[in-house]
Amino acid sequence: MKRNRSARGDVGMPARRLARHLLAAAVGATLAVTLAACSGGGASESGSGAESATDSDGARSEAVAPGSTDAVSGAAGAVGLAEAPEEAINRELITTGDATLAVEDPFEAAAQIADLVEKAGGRVEARDERAGTDDEPGSASMTLRIPADRVSATLDALDKLGEVRDRHVETVDVTGTAQDLDARIEALRTSTDRLRELMADADRTADLIEIEAELAERQAELDSRVSERSRLSDEVAMSTLHVEIVAEGNPAAQARPGGFLGGLSAGWSALVSTFNVVVLVLGAIIPWLALGGLVLLVVVGVRRQIAKSGSDGPAAVTPEPAATE
Repeated sequence: MKRNRSARGDVGMPARRLARHLLAAAVGATLAVTLAACSGGGASESGSGAESATDSDGARSEAVAPGSTDAVSGAAGAVGLAEAPEEAINRELITTGDATLAVEDPFEAAAQIADLVEKAGGRVEARDERAGTDDEPGSASMTLRIPADRVSATLDALDKLGEVRDRHVETVDVTGTAQDLDARIEALRTSTDRLRELMADADRTADLIEIEAELAERQAELDSRVSERSRLSDEVAMSTLHVEIVAEGNPAAQARPGGFLGGLSAGWSALVSTFNVVVLVLGAIIPWLALGGLVLLVVVGVRRQIAKSGSDGPAAVTPEPAATE
């Protein structure tokens, strides 16, 4: 009996082990299938993402490929640099300058400068010439309008005419102002066009009058903005240069001190000028005062003579009393 039981036990043990192995294999297969499905979906997604990345990288590689101008422009646009060169070209700048020129003959130099500016495509906006006196030599001053790209060449040309003792050039960027004016002008034009359409469709007289008044106001503002934009464009296109022309050796051509010393010098010059004027006035008045005093002395002497002669006249005759017989 024991041997039979052990035999049955020996037979049952492999069966149970086999069942466990089959169950473990089934569970493992199920897990493997599940994991394979999940990994397959993730792989497909990652594959599509990789494909997108590949396409993106390929496009990016193509965009920055050497020898492709359009690709380089696209890459530059992606980082916000595509419009940088265009903005640099379209910057609107107003250039103004001042210069002092010392020459032998200011009048001849002014004529040469005018001819030089006209050849450069500019114009002389103002010209003032002052003839020399005994105390001060002649001088001239000019206001020139020169194309913006010819300012440096014009200043260099002044060195050939005489001695440039000082010069100053200043540039102001008005790009923002110009863009603001352009935007306002565009908005006003759109508004006026819309008001004209409304005026054409107006049925009532009251509406027509109201639209006309609004249109007149908008049109006036539009004309003002357009005129302001034109002036700004002219200042950008044509730079302004002020040239002071003095004779060589003229102290006025020397650089004048600024600050306190400059004010003190100007005040002293004004005081001396005022004193000279007062002396000049006194010199002109003194002869008349002397003449007036002489006339006054004559009048006083005549009056005294008349008064004296009146007091020394014949005495009054007193009648004598009649004699009594």
